[in-house]
Amino acid sequence: MGTQVKAQRDKEFQIRGGFGFSLYDTDFTLDDGSTKTENDDGALSIQLPLEFRYELSERWNVGLDMKFGSYLYEPDSAEGRSNRFFVFGIAGEYTIVNKDNFRWYTGFGIHTASLVLEETSDDAIIERKEEWTYRGGGIRLNTGVLIYLGDVVGLNFNLGLDTHNFTLEEYEQNGAKQNLSNIDAKLKLAGLDGTIGLVLRIPRKSKS
Repeated sequence: MGTQVKAQRDKEFQIRGGFGFSLYDTDFTLDDGSTKTENDDGALSIQLPLEFRYELSERWNVGLDMKFGSYLYEPDSAEGRSNRFFVFGIAGEYTIVNKDNFRWYTGFGIHTASLVLEETSDDAIIERKEEWTYRGGGIRLNTGVLIYLGDVVGLNFNLGLDTHNFTLEEYEQNGAKQNLSNIDAKLKLAGLDGTIGLVLRIPRKSKS
């Protein structure tokens, strides 16, 4: 008779990937030295998350998180505009429920991210391209479940509270960097994110 598959095996390494989404409240402030403007809004993003986890003990995992994605524009304001972001962080997880082929976990992570916004406009004389680069840190609290379909592959579902605190670090017009010494622009995001994906399990071979 074969042995049952444990939800968490001795010194297991996991690779998780899939599809993600985020829904944020946003707070933007701009101070150019003479005036200060503020704008509160919302944002929706889609992303491809990639996570790596290694088991320290039966209850604790640690690892790396990455996300690649973009924020969505309203259809009537999307022309000539694009954006992309990249997130990199470290995370730890604690197993709340550990059963055969099932795991319920909670996690905490810290990360750094970059966000690039691009706008292109045409007039009768010349095309103008502008690019803003924001960078900053944040934190994430999440909970999720892993449902294993066998020894190797499983399903991963999680929801989390995610934050980003961006500061404008570069601004370019037609490829030429502009002076930001008198400009202070900040973008704060806080909201809910989720992931639906797969997990690949790679156990460490036990010594005989």
